Amino acid sequence: MTEPDAWPSRFHVAPAKVTAYLLNPNHRDGAAKCRFLAAFGFTPGNPDVMIGALLDHGQRPNFRGFLPGYRATKLDFEGPLAARAGVDPQVRTVWQVDDTDPSRTARFITLKPLPRPRP
Repeated sequence: MTEPDAWPSRFHVAPAKVTAYLLNPNHRDGAAKCRFLAAFGFTPGNPDVMIGALLDHGQRPNFRGFLPGYRATKLDFEGPLAARAGVDPQVRTVWQVDDTDPSRTARFITLKPLPRPRP
């Protein structure tokens, strides 16, 4: 994306990013995220629910800004992640559009839980 304010043409979540990382309790870096997400009803047995929630999260109301990256533009989103357990956790998701990608597809990179707001 040559212009930082050009919105991606589409968003994509690689299934392996969900099954091998986010919802994998044995992954070195993803296990803590798996435990966090499991508390809200996301399970390794149904990765499509997680993919759908991620795609829904990458919408304009949650958009916080563009971040420059190495040969890419990153998009930062913060807000509730639609969950199955009744309470929607607040998360940050990061997506990336590679400069050399003519389709301008934003690929899901990672998710991070946000601190709970103080009452």
